[in-house]
Amino acid sequence: MSSQKTVDPIDPRLVRKLADILKETELTEIEVEQGDLKIRVARQLTAAPAVTYAAAPAPVAAPAAPAPV
Repeated sequence: MSSQKTVDPIDPRLVRKLADILKETELTEIEVEQGDLKIRVARQLTAAPAVTYAAAPAPVAAPAAPAPV
């Protein structure tokens, strides 16, 4: 015989409800604990794209002065 504990199945409706709460409240994570049952639902944040800047144009040399006459 196996000595493993039987685990109660997690109610998918509860997980969906927690996910809906995340969306509605703009939270990134929510955790619920009831007795031995603990459910954590978290949203994976995507990093903002890196900002790139164009290089400044190279300085232009001033025109040469005309030769004295």
